[in-house]
Amino acid sequence: RNFICQFGLSSQPERNRRRYRAIPDDSPWLPQGPSNRERDGRVRFPKGYLAYAGAGHNSRSIQLIIALQDSRQLAGGSPWEVPWGELLGNASFATLDQIYTGYGEKGPSQGVLNNK
Repeated sequence: RNFICQFGLSSQPERNRRRYRAIPDDSPWLPQGPSNRERDGRVRFPKGYLAYAGAGHNSRSIQLIIALQDSRQLAGGSPWEVPWGELLGNASFATLDQIYTGYGEKGPSQGVLNNK
């Protein structure tokens, strides 16, 4: 909880029901595995990094994730969670810090949102 924010589902249910083609995995740019989650004092998925949300090989689609803090859990070590962007500038990080995280995992499941 409070380490990433996932977003991308539409408020228009008919858009969520559309079948989107999965985005193929990217090649990892750092060695994979738990032993490589930190290198030279830097975590692999620091605060402000962006990646597609995925749940397994070639499972990425329309949802994105952004790291709310340095993340050793996510770590960008799987092919479906390779970071492709990052926030820049103090104003961007100030905005990131204002994202409400109080719902945590207590909201409706993605299945419910996709099928409404």
